Amino acid sequence: MATSTLSQTRAPELNFIQMIGIGAAVVGLALLALGFTMDPLLFAESYIFGFYFTMAFPLGCLIFLMIQHLTGGVWGITARRMLEAGALAMPIFFLLSLPVVMFAYNSPLQLDRFIYQWADPSVVTPGAENFDPLVAHKTPWLSPVWFASRMAIYFLIWSGLALLLRAASLQQDRGADAEACRERMRRISGAGAALFVLTTTFFALDVGLSLDAHWYSTMYGAHYMVNGGLGTLAFLLLMLSQLRSTPTFEEHVPIKAIHDLGKLLFGFTVVWTYISYGQFVIIWAGDVAEFTPWYVRRQEGGWVFVALALMAFAFAGPFFALLGRKPKRNLGYLAIVAAWILLFRLVDMTWVILPEFHTNLSDIHFINFAAPIGLFGIWLAIWAWNMQRAPLLPMNDPNFDSLHAGGHH
Repeated sequence: MATSTLSQTRAPELNFIQMIGIGAAVVGLALLALGFTMDPLLFAESYIFGFYFTMAFPLGCLIFLMIQHLTGGVWGITARRMLEAGALAMPIFFLLSLPVVMFAYNSPLQLDRFIYQWADPSVVTPGAENFDPLVAHKTPWLSPVWFASRMAIYFLIWSGLALLLRAASLQQDRGADAEACRERMRRISGAGAALFVLTTTFFALDVGLSLDAHWYSTMYGAHYMVNGGLGTLAFLLLMLSQLRSTPTFEEHVPIKAIHDLGKLLFGFTVVWTYISYGQFVIIWAGDVAEFTPWYVRRQEGGWVFVALALMAFAFAGPFFALLGRKPKRNLGYLAIVAAWILLFRLVDMTWVILPEFHTNLSDIHFINFAAPIGLFGIWLAIWAWNMQRAPLLPMNDPNFDSLHAGGHH
């Protein structure tokens, strides 16, 4: 190849991005530690919120990586290294999941109340003072032991998929049989995509939905996956805007790849809206006593203004901003829209998770956002570090020459 492996990995921008991630991690974790000294319960609430929010990004990277191997396409070759770098954070986030497991056990913090109602013996034990038969009926699936076991299974599968795909991709870079490597990655992705949908759905139900043990939605897992996909696409475009000046990207990344990512961003904005609204309509029209209170809480105490903001700024704004062909071919413009979408991924997750802890919007504490900042900073630093461990583009991929078929930006 004309571009050497060494020159492909040289991107001073990645050092800067890594420093931003480290800075965000330090600030966020310091605030989280402050929250622990103020109120351990506030610490736990923030951590669950931050973990649930941040995990959407490595998960989004993993599923798009597998989709890329299954479908091909110019956008996938451009984004592959960025997707691999994000997915490779899975082993670290397995360690970061341990506090969530400990919260289910209410140990060692000994919180004033159980974060997860289903973990409280006084709720699930027949004859106990606070016994709730509906919650008890969901045992043993919702129990600390099985919660911890499932968390380990999820991360074992996700980490295994990320590491196997990365290993095959690097073998392809080092001159192994390119077609054989591509076929291996396709086979892994075929089985992995099915496992991903199952495990991610159950992960979303375990960590997020079960905060209200009475509530259930068959669309909750799909909402989480689409949310993660939308956030990941926005992140890819934002990072692509930072790396576009590197010699490798200037030489090899065409306008078609940017256009394809812009179309995907537009499409996922519409799908996120469809699932969010569809879930509300189905549950509200069903009028089941155990289900509608989840939405009632989000219409009271000021939370309705967050819902209206999501309608206006998470759907309508990006939808009209991305209409037409020209905006999707302008990387600088796409980066601004992507940053806006990323901000409202946090707002959307806030609306989904925090009403379980705070009845009124005004009750939200700044510590609630410490873990999202800190854990996302950790993931961003890991992403930038992994990006510097391999060539920026998979230049030995059999489809690499197709990058030059669409013109350059």
